[in-house]
Amino acid sequence: MKTKPLYIKLIYIILLLSIVACNPTRSLKKNEYLLKNNTVKIESDKLKIAKENITGLIQQKPNKKLFGLVRFKLWFYNIANKGKETKFKKWIKKSLGERPVIYSQNMAKSSLIKIKAYMNNIGYFNSKVKKSEKIHKKQVSLVYEIKPAIPYKIKNIKYNIKNNAIKNIVLSNKSISLIKQGNIYNAYDLEDERNRITKNLQNNGYYFFNNEYIFYEVDSAFNNHSLDITIGIKNIKLQSKDQSGKFTEENHYPFYINRIYINPDYSPLASDTIKYDTLVEAVHQISKDNPEIKYYFLYNNKLKIRPQTISQSIFINPGQHFILKDVQQTYKRLYELRMFKYANIQFTRDIADTNKRIHSKHLLDCNINLSRSKVQSYTIEAEGTNSGGDLGIGGNLIYQNKNIFRGAEILSIKFKGAMEAQKTSYAKEDNTSKEFLFFNTFETGVEINLSIPKFLVPVKQERFPKYFKPKTTITTGLNYQNQQNYRRYITNISFGYNWMESKYKTHILFPADINLVKIFPTPEFDSIINKETNQSLKNQYTNHLIVGLNYSFIYNNQEIYKLKNFVYFRGNIETAGNLLNGIDNLVKAPKDEDGYYTLFNIRYAQYVRTDIDLRYYYIINENNRLVFRTVFGIGIPYGNSEDLPFEKGFYGGGANGMRGWRIKSLGPGAYQNTNITYDKMGDIKIEGNIEYRFPLYKFFKGAFFIDVGNIWLLKENSSYPDGKFFFNNFLSELAVDAGIGLRFDFKFFIFRIDGALPFRDPAEPKNKRWVINKAAFYKIFWNFGIGYPF
Repeated sequence: MKTKPLYIKLIYIILLLSIVACNPTRSLKKNEYLLKNNTVKIESDKLKIAKENITGLIQQKPNKKLFGLVRFKLWFYNIANKGKETKFKKWIKKSLGERPVIYSQNMAKSSLIKIKAYMNNIGYFNSKVKKSEKIHKKQVSLVYEIKPAIPYKIKNIKYNIKNNAIKNIVLSNKSISLIKQGNIYNAYDLEDERNRITKNLQNNGYYFFNNEYIFYEVDSAFNNHSLDITIGIKNIKLQSKDQSGKFTEENHYPFYINRIYINPDYSPLASDTIKYDTLVEAVHQISKDNPEIKYYFLYNNKLKIRPQTISQSIFINPGQHFILKDVQQTYKRLYELRMFKYANIQFTRDIADTNKRIHSKHLLDCNINLSRSKVQSYTIEAEGTNSGGDLGIGGNLIYQNKNIFRGAEILSIKFKGAMEAQKTSYAKEDNTSKEFLFFNTFETGVEINLSIPKFLVPVKQERFPKYFKPKTTITTGLNYQNQQNYRRYITNISFGYNWMESKYKTHILFPADINLVKIFPTPEFDSIINKETNQSLKNQYTNHLIVGLNYSFIYNNQEIYKLKNFVYFRGNIETAGNLLNGIDNLVKAPKDEDGYYTLFNIRYAQYVRTDIDLRYYYIINENNRLVFRTVFGIGIPYGNSEDLPFEKGFYGGGANGMRGWRIKSLGPGAYQNTNITYDKMGDIKIEGNIEYRFPLYKFFKGAFFIDVGNIWLLKENSSYPDGKFFFNNFLSELAVDAGIGLRFDFKFFIFRIDGALPFRDPAEPKNKRWVINKAAFYKIFWNFGIGYPF
């Protein structure tokens, strides 16, 4: 009996769901009508009027639909609303259901008023707005029709600013003004421009300035649908000190920073009568204009953190005019130290003090109060693992000290252990390996990480700009794995830096990155490996050493609190073995029996490897987005290596890549051997992904995705026929999968389930690679992951 294709079954399911939920009006009373949908029609499509903005003004929204087809929440509500109410039915209505949205004439009229006001605010004064209703089977389809009037455009922009200093600042930024000659009048732009001017003045010393001092005069006394706008800024009004009640005007003045006081051990509950000692921290600058700046630290016990660590996080400088963005940056950097649970920056006028550079009444004292968080913490973690279908459990014990050397250095020590039930191609026939329950692989290890918030170099930190956000990272670890065929020790040591060139650009450089892998196979397994002709497979179970350096560049222009499209790019490049090989060649070191150099009798790897990850996030609205990703990587072994180290190779498949294949099971190229179960690695990787993400219900999110890609070898390999990359062939060897995903988005934690089907399999004969006609439910490959795939 021939089974129906999967897509036919899905159509049947959708039709069944539609039939089940086809009578949503059965609980309505005689004169009640269910709001079916709202439609916005604008007479002219040429006008740049965003329909989604108008849709947001409509007071009544119809019941939500699943996949835009079925009112599932309403269906749940109607089911639970039948018969006698119980606690369970009440829970269904509250948690899963949604009351029917009954059409209201009054709310529709209110929507018309709001839409008309919106059209006036965007310059289309006196536009005609009306609604029409279509009633069918107790359901109302509501249409809002808009006939826009001729828009009013800005003819002239004038300025009415009495304070010449402020006028010069405002006029110097005209090029980035949001109000431009020839633009259509927009009240929302006027409000944004008011906020922009205020922020700009606050960044130029005007601490007490706010947007209430800015006003607009709009003159529309023209017959050609144009208007003039005057931007005005009022002076400060002061009431006379005598009894006359008259007001006098005073100019706005820029304020300058006088002294900066820092209390690094502030407690809101402490008495105000506590007396503090004062430590003056002088920081020498490279600048000739301001060679030294001073910070005043207040304390009544020994300082728990070095003053320089805090001063390096403060962007506010004495003698400089008040700059709002420096205050915001100081808040951000202080919290990033992870030393403080509370930070508060306040400014007070200093009238008593005098300063030769500026008049004393225009001075501000800065007070920074910091409340420390707990320095030490212990964490116990339990986790379940799924490594390509091999299930396991694990646990971690983590100790962390966030101020180990009094410089906000973060020391983390992680003790970890795990057990896994691994499938292996080389299991012994008698299977006498030790097992605990059904687990046959055991892992334990320790990782030590030290993060230092500065460059650990013999150069004064003041030479580096504060916005660099420098950090030094030192990591070491030892990992022990006991598998039924071998025991393996993995040791790593690394030392590196990372810093921010700008808001969007980050650099990561590890000049020292050392990894040592030592394997002790069982006699039986050693015999099997020695007979193996696949060199790539043999390398997985051979001792090797990697001594290299790596560099990464990251560009990410995402604005967290803004709904706008953004780009993420990461490029990595690493090399290994060059320094060791150069020294060995220089001193003419002896080679091993295979003709390779070794260090401590272990052959070291030599290669260059680079990869890029480019993503584009298209933001449709607050809850819907379309994400595109392209990945390319290539690794070239040379000199002391014939192949890339196994852990540096590229692979296809898995929860974050080609989701229609098990991890490390795709490729290389058009290689065909489905009986081989060991991991498949390559020297080249090309991959592209498209994913549409949308909301379902509360924290449930959905996704549709398509993945395209594969891995290839640089050289011919008899173990992988058809695995080599050829430029004129690679397009025909691309794999394709598609699927759907369910995400449990708890904001701080995302659990993901993705189900994918192969649509195109390069392992099939050339004329039979499209396998969509073989799609079946049992062939769906399920991927489980934490966080989004990209």
